[in-house]
Amino acid sequence: MEKNRMATYAIIAAALWGMSFPITKIGLQNVSPVLFAFLRYAIASLLFIFLLFFTKNFYSIDTKKFVFLGIVSVTLPTVLQNIGLKYTTAYITGFLQSTGPIYTVILAYIFLSEKINIYKILGIFLAFVGVYLMVRPEGGGNLFGNLLVLSSAISYSIGGIIAKDLLNKGYKPLQIIAFSSIFGTIFLIPMIFFEKISFEYASIKYILFLAIFTTFIAYLLWYSAMEKMEVSKLSFFTYLIPLFSLISSHFLLQEEIKIATILAGFIAVLGVAIAQKA
Repeated sequence: MEKNRMATYAIIAAALWGMSFPITKIGLQNVSPVLFAFLRYAIASLLFIFLLFFTKNFYSIDTKKFVFLGIVSVTLPTVLQNIGLKYTTAYITGFLQSTGPIYTVILAYIFLSEKINIYKILGIFLAFVGVYLMVRPEGGGNLFGNLLVLSSAISYSIGGIIAKDLLNKGYKPLQIIAFSSIFGTIFLIPMIFFEKISFEYASIKYILFLAIFTTFIAYLLWYSAMEKMEVSKLSFFTYLIPLFSLISSHFLLQEEIKIATILAGFIAVLGVAIAQKA
């Protein structure tokens, strides 16, 4: 019974993350990208701060590492993704973001001396083939937008390496996501003044949805599942994110979906799966 409940948590989290791409694209029609990111994470950070106090997890941290984590896992990737979404499609964004674990494998090999074998090499190769087919102009969307989203995925991966190091040092998952959100939000503030600010109240509902459901609740559900499930089993559910992104993009945005691009996306996801399971 508990296994089914944890699986349900993971599926809901994956669905919320998949839906976040088209909902963000809709919200960005009326709000400038950096301001949109700031408002989303400012609200989520307030919720995380309340939870930290409530769970008594608010104590001394390695400030320098958490500041850097906030920059590379919230500030930079969110801004890059939001600007990229102004140009490219939401469903391609979902597929490109799902390739993040591939860059984590490469970075872990370089910086953490983790072993790499023939299966990981094959997975990396397939993922890069899929990414290439997606980001080229013929793949759909926009090359500039696709490259920004790809840069966002790489930045998230760098954050993943730092987060893994912090986990190894005894920090709780809740602390990592909460403090990265808080510091990431702080560094979004000065970036707002480098863009042409626009804001319409029509986008508030999208910002609230992203802050409460896809940032706060989704991570709580995911980490609840993480405490009860094996990481190898839990990682399977991340492969559902591009599928939910594809479905929600079709219904919410009526995006033109190219079969060749979908195949390229699934090739990339297959490469990620092979590399992670190796």
